[in-house]
Amino acid sequence: MSRAAPPGIVFDLDGTLIESAPAIMAVGNRLLSENGLPPLTLEETRSYIGNGAAKFVERAFSARGVRAAKERLHAAFERFKVLYGEADPLDNAPMPGVDQALRTLADEGFPLALCTNKPDIPTRTIIAARGWSDLLTAIVSGDSLDVKKPDPGPLFEARRLLGTSSILFVGDSEIDAETALRADVPFILYTNGYRKAPIETLSFRASFADFADLAEVVRSVMADGLVR
Repeated sequence: MSRAAPPGIVFDLDGTLIESAPAIMAVGNRLLSENGLPPLTLEETRSYIGNGAAKFVERAFSARGVRAAKERLHAAFERFKVLYGEADPLDNAPMPGVDQALRTLADEGFPLALCTNKPDIPTRTIIAARGWSDLLTAIVSGDSLDVKKPDPGPLFEARRLLGTSSILFVGDSEIDAETALRADVPFILYTNGYRKAPIETLSFRASFADFADLAEVVRSVMADGLVR
């Protein structure tokens, strides 16, 4: 009897696979400085991450008392993308244990994918710089579709690209939890990311704080028959 194909595992990026807040803060503060505005703190930066770069820029300007017109925000977003593209992708450090966790899961036969609200070009640049292009075989970025998380569409697209009948989603935030819930996909919460909501308010099937534990958590979720 042949074994059933393993489910795909889809990961969020910022706050899950990478500690991107310091790099985003540096770029955001260059943008604010160019506009004569004071810089963001790291805590502020983390709190503004999650809904895509355009929303981050809007929140940063709003936090400095600027209710910018749509045209100005669009121009600022375009400038942010240029500045981010000029930054060293290696400034986006991996969360502790991520590299080994990805390789362990891939070695065990799990197809791996990425589902992020970050724009596609910096996403792929970071993944390549970190040596993960051969591991994350499907990437759905913030501008891959007309919708972003928490709309379930990007998660469905990741599953389609992987070609698997079932997936589970690993992320760090309330946005990720809502995306998984709306897609009816089991969610595994990384508790040391950029979550803003209290953990007890989120819907998830399992959680972990150390990527060294992720493979075992995945096996446990599968053993409980929660993957579909």
